[in-house]
Amino acid sequence: MSITCLNCNAPVNESYCSRCGQKVEVKRLTWHNLGEEVFHFFTHIEKGFLKTTGQLIIHPGKLCKSYLDGKRKVYHKPVSFLLIWITIYLFTWYLANHFTQFENRTTSTLVTWDASTLNIIQKYRSLIDILILPISALINWLILARPKLNYVEVFCVSFYLFSFTFIFHIAHITIASLLGIHYKDNTGEYITTAFVGIWAFYACYDFYKQYKVPFLIPKLIIWVIAAFPAYFYASKIIAKLLAALGF
Repeated sequence: MSITCLNCNAPVNESYCSRCGQKVEVKRLTWHNLGEEVFHFFTHIEKGFLKTTGQLIIHPGKLCKSYLDGKRKVYHKPVSFLLIWITIYLFTWYLANHFTQFENRTTSTLVTWDASTLNIIQKYRSLIDILILPISALINWLILARPKLNYVEVFCVSFYLFSFTFIFHIAHITIASLLGIHYKDNTGEYITTAFVGIWAFYACYDFYKQYKVPFLIPKLIIWVIAAFPAYFYASKIIAKLLAALGF
């Protein structure tokens, strides 16, 4: 007797539907089923998510090159990877603000924002970074990647690279909050700028050396001179616009 798939109504003769892949036998939902779904979700994320996170921190160039070369099953996909770290950052930022109550003491310098601007940037960092990401990828492509890679490839790996900034902010906020160290000041911003900047330089070097980009070090220096001011002022402009809109 032919069985019909409950998901797509296709005729099924095996244990799984050949059209959509759903299991033929579908049981009623119970607490046990729900627990299995939750367990599967977290174990599935852990397998690729932790591997991708470790590779990003230690060998970012190898991660990005492997993904572009087609090894995509073993790594977490870049867009969802960034979104997960953004979610963890927002949760960490909320908890830190709730329990520490640190006053923002930053002042405007060449590498730091004023307190009101930083408050908005910290609150809407995820939105601001997502808006800046295409611009950052374009600068990266124009200076470093052409003609070895196209813009879409650079845009794709930029999701991985931007994820590191959220990983660092999470670690920074968590450690400072647990130790009672005030991180909402110029010193905290100097540490963030220096650490993320050094890692970004290393990540791009580790990535583009595999493509044998000519004059890589001089190009990286030019990229730093162009990319970091662009990020700094673009963030400031977006923060001012958000403030003007009442955010």
